[in-house]
This record gives sequence, C-alpha cells and structure tokens, in this order.
Amino acid sequence: MMKKLFIGGVLLLSTAFAASAFAAQPEAPADGIKMNRMSKVVIFNHSTHKDIKCTDCHHPVDGKEDFRSCATAGCHDNFDKKDKSVNSLYQAVHKAKDAKFKTCVACHVATAGDDKEKKKELAGCAKSKCHP
Repeated sequence: MMKKLFIGGVLLLSTAFAASAFAAQPEAPADGIKMNRMSKVVIFNHSTHKDIKCTDCHHPVDGKEDFRSCATAGCHDNFDKKDKSVNSLYQAVHKAKDAKFKTCVACHVATAGDDKEKKKELAGCAKSKCHP
C-alpha cells in the first residue's frame, strides 16, 4: 500500500513539474508587430520565424531568459541610429559582425549564405523583407 502511494505521489509530482515547465514557455505575440523606433518601420511576424528558438533572439538578461521587447526601457532603448552602445536598438537589429548576441541582420545574412539575391531580399536596406 505504501509503495503504491509513494509511486502515485512521485507520478503526481513529476506530472505537475512537467506541466509547469511547459507553461513557462512564452506564447509568441500575434503577427504584425510594428517596430517603429527607427527611420524605417518594420512589421515583424513571429509566424515567419517559427522554426527559430525564442532564445536565439531574446537573449538572457542577468543570466535569466527574458522575452521582453528589444526596446524595453533599460534594454536597447537608445533610438539614435548613430549610437554604438549596447543600448542601441539600431545596433541590436543591424550589427552583422562581432555582436555578443545574434542580430536580425546577422541571422538574415547567414540564412542567405552566398546567394546575393537572397541576401538582398533578407538583409537589404530597401525593397527587402524587412524594408519593403
């Protein structure tokens, strides 16, 4: 009898733990997020990026997962295109090389590879997926 209660308790606890682990995963916001803090507006759709892990873009803050917007106060909240600091939203989106964390442009350039047309489509400043 004690053995059955023990096994039942272990199963109950492991089920509760598993459920809380799945519940901790954030649900992606609806498509059509307007990124309008820079001169060119970008409409971002999470559905087009569904094969990418959340943590590939939303990097840890103080060692913890953080799924807030890039432009959240205290994060990349400097909207001056000329700013080169870690608080620069422009740099967080556009820096293609030597970034501590992946940026949009770095990922798009890597995805395009050596295909020049694909690179223009994914990472171009005008008439691209980001800046139509």
